Amino acid sequence: MNGNTNYKIWTYLRGTTSVEPSGATNTGFYLRKAIDPRLGVNDVQYAGTDWIELRYAEVLLNLAEAACGVNNIAEAYTQLKAIRQRAGIEAGTDGNYGLQANMNRAQMFDAILYERQIELAFEGKRFWDLRRWKKVESLNGKRREALIITLKTTGVPADFATTRDNLDIDQVYTNYFTLAPRVLDTRYAINWKSPYYFFAIPQQSIDNNPQLIQNNTWGGAFDPLQ
Repeated sequence: MNGNTNYKIWTYLRGTTSVEPSGATNTGFYLRKAIDPRLGVNDVQYAGTDWIELRYAEVLLNLAEAACGVNNIAEAYTQLKAIRQRAGIEAGTDGNYGLQANMNRAQMFDAILYERQIELAFEGKRFWDLRRWKKVESLNGKRREALIITLKTTGVPADFATTRDNLDIDQVYTNYFTLAPRVLDTRYAINWKSPYYFFAIPQQSIDNNPQLIQNNTWGGAFDPLQ
């Protein structure tokens, strides 16, 4: 969005100095999704991107999940293959587009959730997927991490800074960089508890309406499952 369609952002450390532009991401990654590259540098701040609550890819994923729910594994395969085909993934010699062959119902459910995690990344779906299947606890003990990319001190061409845009990207990351994770959540790890699946009724709402009773998982007497 700086007016140069050939511009590449490099995110790495050279010694203790970052070569990233000011205000760069603290994770080592940038998001390409939902960005319009046709906008001029002076138009970006005035442009908006429509929020698509339900797009075609999710319709296919929803159909796959529903089919798996009634044990129609063949239909679930058909929809996952369609998702991968439209993303440009090659069919492969077995025609499965990288999917495991002969999955059972449980394996297919996991495959669909994983496909949703990838296809719908940064679209606000992941938390609700994990919550509705009660899988948030699978994140317990984990912390968010960044990727620290550091230019090696030896074996790097002297003119790397001026020639890097034209080098093979796989070769660059294999030969010239070291990659290491950095923990972002330094105080607490994720610690999701089962009562969180039913949100608590805000105390202000209870104060405003004495007929409201707090959920029993939050110290009240109301059972949301009854």
